[in-house]
Amino acid sequence: MKTLFDLSGRLCWLLAIAARLLIGALVLLVVADVAVRNSGLRPLAWAVNTSEFFLLYITFLSMPWLVRKKGHVFVEFLRIALPRQAKQVLSRVVYVACMVLCLYIGWVALNSMLLAIERGTYEMRTFDIPKWVVFAPMVLAFGLSALEWLRYALGYDDFYDRDLLEVGGH
Repeated sequence: MKTLFDLSGRLCWLLAIAARLLIGALVLLVVADVAVRNSGLRPLAWAVNTSEFFLLYITFLSMPWLVRKKGHVFVEFLRIALPRQAKQVLSRVVYVACMVLCLYIGWVALNSMLLAIERGTYEMRTFDIPKWVVFAPMVLAFGLSALEWLRYALGYDDFYDRDLLEVGGH
């Protein structure tokens, strides 16, 4: 299992790098579009749609890395009040719930992607793009995120180990 989690970690990291590159490309695209518009030239008709797809990909490509690096926001008030043993149980429940949720949403995205492939549907905007391309990053992100939550559930890491100060002495 450790090898699988190590490989998934590398893949999460590569996807996060891809998201960073897309953020850079998005900045350049927006600057170029604004510059063209302010120069009185014809606006880049494809810029808005490209930006939308970049935002979609940035969101989902970075999601598993955020789970791995404990970058998601969480509410701590209940855990703080619990004794250590109860915190561990609650943590496992949260990990399993997150994993199940990721698997469910990933399954829905996978079915949507497969249906789009089967039907050959396209997302039609300024430029046409196969609709499965919209669902692909979702399937990948939710699948890898589920694997990361499994890693936490099996005790390979603890999402909450960033606690620097335990309140209440528990």
